[in-house]
Amino acid sequence: MQTLKATLIVMIALAFLAGCNQQAGQSGEKTSESAEASGESAQPQLVHQWSTDSVMKVPESVCYDPQNEILYVANIQGKPTEKDGQGFISKISTEGEVINLEWVSGLDAPKGMGVYDGKLYVTNIDEIVEIDIEEGAVSNRYPLEGAKFANDIAINREGVVFASDMSAGRVYSLKDGNTQIWLESDKLKSPNGLFTTGGELMIGIDGAVLKAAYGSDQLSEHIPNTGGIDGLEAVDDEFFIKSDWAGHVHLVHPDKEKILLLDTADDNIQAADIEYVPELKMLYVPTFSDNRVMAYELKM
Repeated sequence: MQTLKATLIVMIALAFLAGCNQQAGQSGEKTSESAEASGESAQPQLVHQWSTDSVMKVPESVCYDPQNEILYVANIQGKPTEKDGQGFISKISTEGEVINLEWVSGLDAPKGMGVYDGKLYVTNIDEIVEIDIEEGAVSNRYPLEGAKFANDIAINREGVVFASDMSAGRVYSLKDGNTQIWLESDKLKSPNGLFTTGGELMIGIDGAVLKAAYGSDQLSEHIPNTGGIDGLEAVDDEFFIKSDWAGHVHLVHPDKEKILLLDTADDNIQAADIEYVPELKMLYVPTFSDNRVMAYELKM
């Protein structure tokens, strides 16, 4: 009887320890370390590298200039819908040093940006502003007929500039100095984040990523169940990163469940129009009313 009693005590103790170990591993889920040890892929994650001081003024987007290896930051400063001339573009290094806080000023709630052939293109409520990068000055302005809230910008290999308008439910194009409504559809529910591939434009709406070939006006769903989309960036040929402004950043894929990479919503830190640089494996997040830019390394 004593031997049986001792055996039962040992068995109960082992069961208790096993239960504690499972709880520590979050109900049986593998940690990154245990996944690596078992030969499985670790969960993708963002690792914080740096943050600027809170010197920005409502930073809405970040854009990387590969030729000069610097970052541009669009600062709304005033209200997002007002033509008040308070907006400006900042230049910062890829290490987070503010090179020139008000590099180009006098803009109206600037938002999305794109770089092509020595020019920085910026949405400016109802127009696209062209900035000569070498001169650091506005070199042209292109009105967008009927635009109400021009938002993101993406530029394809041929130099066609695309701009989304959340309020009008349109995508505009700028080619050879001429602007036009490139796409208008009932499917475009508050279009925001844009990204160009070799043959298609990716368009982020509330709940999905749509796509349309450059020579077509036909829209199709590329990635469903995304939740809200502000910034949209490609990681590779299959995965995209998207932000939802509230403070969430997800990794999304046409055939996989989205993966939460960053959640700063509880701290009231937004994640507006992000920039991802594949060659650096770096994600840059403008924090809007938090007035900073944060940098994260993406580990896949």
